[in-house]
Amino acid sequence: MDEEFQSQNLNQSPSPFVAPGNWMWFLWAYPVFSLVLMAVNLYFIVHALKTGRPYYWVWLIFMMPVVGAAAYFFVEMRPNLGRIDWANLRWRFASPQQRIAVLNQTANDSPTVKNRMRLASEYESQGRWSEASDLYRECLNGVFKNDARLMISLASSLLEEGKDDEAYQLAMEIPSQRDFKLDDDRKLVLHRSQSAVGKVDLAIEGLEELASRKSSFAPRYYLAQAKVACGKQDDANEDLDKIIHTYRKGNALLRKHEQQWYANAKRMRNRKPSSNWDAIDPSKP
Repeated sequence: MDEEFQSQNLNQSPSPFVAPGNWMWFLWAYPVFSLVLMAVNLYFIVHALKTGRPYYWVWLIFMMPVVGAAAYFFVEMRPNLGRIDWANLRWRFASPQQRIAVLNQTANDSPTVKNRMRLASEYESQGRWSEASDLYRECLNGVFKNDARLMISLASSLLEEGKDDEAYQLAMEIPSQRDFKLDDDRKLVLHRSQSAVGKVDLAIEGLEELASRKSSFAPRYYLAQAKVACGKQDDANEDLDKIIHTYRKGNALLRKHEQQWYANAKRMRNRKPSSNWDAIDPSKP
């Protein structure tokens, strides 16, 4: 009789896993809540590391999970959310084939130098240096035959393509420019080509001068490459460390424009020392 009574009461009582007011529900939900919180904190930690934020954010999020993550969001991420370029975001998420198809169609419909340069720039971003070089050559005609910007772009593509001698000859033909920024770009591709053809001492001297006064990390990154090429690994590491540390201490604008060189510097810094140029060139797989 007692067993039957207890069985009836047990069947009539609500399940602890479906009754929100029951303390058993809390025991079931707590592990899920903890996993969600861990995932959120891990996301912010990974974001801070990948985007080069100062290391103190990692420790703050780790030591104070909710408060640290909230502070990181409002201080580092929230200011940039209002300036999202949705058109550019959609373009970035398009496949490489889609971007090439759109820009190729635009260049065919309106074969201006500007449209062909945009297509060439997209080829460069995808590592298709030969196609980019061909487009730059096509643009170097008529009134644009001696255009310094086109010549600099072509010489840079030739260097990435491995045609160092041709790039050096072209860089030597580019005259000095009255525009300081354009002339610095001319000097940069010239010193890069000097290093590629074995004139490393000249390249290092020129790149050191550029790196000492330009805010961009590009001259210092290529300076590190030139130093590695002549066996100055320790000196190169100092330049790479300076890029990494300056980037991490910089503001949002600096991180936005210098992220490529920061990523390249990290890859180059983490590679094992080698006398093989290809082995330390992070632009190559």
